[in-house]
Amino acid sequence: MWYERSSKLRVAPSGGLSVGGHAAAGVGCDALHRWRAALAALTALAWLVGAAPARGQSTEAPGRPAECIDAAAAAVAPRSEGVRDNVPDGLAPSDWSSIRAAYEAGRHAVSVVDGVHRARNPGQGWALRFDGRGFEAAPEGARGEPGSDGSGPGSGSWTWGLELIGYGREGSQRAVSGAACIEAEGQRVSYRWDNMLTEWFINDPRGVEHGYTVNERPEGAGPLRIELAVRGGLLPRVSEDGCGVVFAHAGGGAVVNYAGLKVFGADGKAAPARFEATGAGLVLTVDDGGSRYPLTIDPVAQQAYLKASNTGNSDVFGNSVAVSGDTVVVGAELEDSSATGVNGNQADNSAANAGAAYVFVRNGSGNWSQQAYLKASNTDAGDQFGSSVAISGETVVVGALGEDSSATGVNGNQADNSSTGSGAAYVFHRNGSGTWSQQAYLKASNTDSSDLFGLQVAVAGDTVVVGAARESSNATGVNGNQADNSAMNAGAAYVFIRDGGGNWSQQAYLKASNTGSFDYFGSSVSVTGDTVVVGAEGEDSNATGVNGNQVNNSATDSGAAYVFVRNGSGNWSQRAYLKASNTGAFDQFGRCVAISGETVVVGAYGEDSSATGVNGNQADNSASNSGAVYVFSRDGSGNWTQQAYLKASNTGAGDEFGTSVAVAGDIVVVGATGEDSNATGVNGNQADNSALVSGAAYVFTRDEGGNWSQRAYLKASNSEASDRFGTSVAVSGDTAVVGAYLEDSSATGVNGNHADNSATDSGAAYVFTGIGACAADFNGDTSVDDFDFFDFLNAFNASDMSADFNGDTSVDDFDYFDFLNAFFAGC
Repeated sequence: MWYERSSKLRVAPSGGLSVGGHAAAGVGCDALHRWRAALAALTALAWLVGAAPARGQSTEAPGRPAECIDAAAAAVAPRSEGVRDNVPDGLAPSDWSSIRAAYEAGRHAVSVVDGVHRARNPGQGWALRFDGRGFEAAPEGARGEPGSDGSGPGSGSWTWGLELIGYGREGSQRAVSGAACIEAEGQRVSYRWDNMLTEWFINDPRGVEHGYTVNERPEGAGPLRIELAVRGGLLPRVSEDGCGVVFAHAGGGAVVNYAGLKVFGADGKAAPARFEATGAGLVLTVDDGGSRYPLTIDPVAQQAYLKASNTGNSDVFGNSVAVSGDTVVVGAELEDSSATGVNGNQADNSAANAGAAYVFVRNGSGNWSQQAYLKASNTDAGDQFGSSVAISGETVVVGALGEDSSATGVNGNQADNSSTGSGAAYVFHRNGSGTWSQQAYLKASNTDSSDLFGLQVAVAGDTVVVGAARESSNATGVNGNQADNSAMNAGAAYVFIRDGGGNWSQQAYLKASNTGSFDYFGSSVSVTGDTVVVGAEGEDSNATGVNGNQVNNSATDSGAAYVFVRNGSGNWSQRAYLKASNTGAFDQFGRCVAISGETVVVGAYGEDSSATGVNGNQADNSASNSGAVYVFSRDGSGNWTQQAYLKASNTGAGDEFGTSVAVAGDIVVVGATGEDSNATGVNGNQADNSALVSGAAYVFTRDEGGNWSQRAYLKASNSEASDRFGTSVAVSGDTAVVGAYLEDSSATGVNGNHADNSATDSGAAYVFTGIGACAADFNGDTSVDDFDFFDFLNAFNASDMSADFNGDTSVDDFDYFDFLNAFFAGC
């Protein structure tokens, strides 16, 4: 569990946090110079903050057996005014970022002081003490700080903590006595109580992570019980659903608030759990009857709340989102500034609805910051730049569906605005110093007014796909006749490729095999490797499944999706025509599509069944527009079959489950913008529908047998009616991003105040981490060992998409280094 002062709780999978970042493959002359400068700066930084123990200071705790000690490598840094954010001369931004990460790690490290393990959490303003029985926290420097000579909480002060009393089944509890064997290294402390139970803590900028790993199933009958005593003067108040506890002063003021209790077995399946208040403190009960051990508690949490750097009314920040590794892109298609290019002037709002996109990056400590503010090279009112965004590695693509130029192809004339609403897409590239620049301006090969080229974009490596849902040619298949516009709003998609010199060209013009007016082919696009998926939400056939009859158009707006594959010569062909297993009129199957490796996910937000969960009853259409999602899998022969039919755990009419979808490996995230519950955070109460159209997102995971199950139910930390959380979703590794384009707060930047709703429909995006199983468990056998390393290496060397570790739809050195980071971190 993440203990944060008046904020949300998060618990990562057992084994600790996976630290992001990329290692260097080699060191050349320039790199060597930079690393020497980095070493000098790091040495100076360590001296500045006191990151090394005093000479002769022991990190061993007296009285502990030597085999129990794995002492911290760095002492706790004293409070400082921080380190300047500008990059020192002679250092690359990436090197300085690494130094800053080391600085943060030092500030949060655990050390032994006067025989006791201690740490600081500067972000929370806490002093922490770990004594082998439990832990205590108090405001730093306050009377009553743990271990001080104060008499306890004074005016405005407090101490608080938890202590393990025992665990097991009713009637066969294992009481713990004495102090546990303590292991401490860096920011992590572990208590080894016995061979069955380990308690652990991780102190980092987001709070104090506290969890239990139960390695074997305890003997006896009934639920597993973990009994805890509460230390200090704060009183626990358990929420009605048992999933959260508030710790407050006797007078009622909340100090520590955490929620979203969830327990998972080794197979990723959830086990029912709840907190209960007792006279002595708390009991955590877990119904582990169907669980595979070891158990992990609360592996999902909101990591960041993102707002624009120039938040404004009706900007709809979050209407589109994308993520790759440690980089997030958020679109705000109605932003109004007249700036052009990268990091221009945000203040002049003279270009109404011109649109913008924002790039955020996460450092090694898990902290997010805005890296870039992107605008079109030809900003104009009404262009809606940011209507779609996509990212792959160092490449970002931004769509502007309202752009008006009559240019065609790549880098044409942007000045002639005679094709209203023709649309455009813009490619940006990040160099090794973290600086972004526009690389290409993309237009259709048959630009025409109102085609909405850029409505959707996708990118994988050196391939970009752009959808134009209102293109009107009657061509079919690949590279057909673009000139006959007799099929109004049939739609098209365009494939562009980049050569080794960074130059882009159009490779293919894609149309449906059954082109029809108002099919809106290109209303969604996705790409991985040599496979593209295109959705056509207005397609009308009554076919079901894969490659059915396209001719009978008796199911109006039922929708379809089309799979295209590129061969070794760069030629594209259609390989599959996908329909729902329960095709129905107005279901709009294909409103959103996503692909990862051999898995395609298609959303149908207008589907009407009242089923819940996975593979439920599709026949009862009593929940109008509740929505559904369909998962398709490709076998080794290239044949596609439907693998799962996904519904929300709380299906309701008008929820529009399937408004947005994302997939990475064995994880699917689904947005439902019409969902109504007033829950907040992770796995909250779904039953109280008093926040109409607040929106939700759902995380599903697939086990090694190909079976899907819902893993998490995500809500905004500030859920409110009409926010439409789930408008957009993205996933990479164990990180999910969810957009809420009608959120109203006036906050700016990262983790600002979301309480002041004075910026109507400004929009927000939310980052969640820990949504998947242990990332380094590559072979899915629930343990991280050498077999995972060699299995990953084999896949990597074969360029198999299963080795796309960071989910950026390409297999490259970044995947290799990210996997190594996770592997050596234990998860």
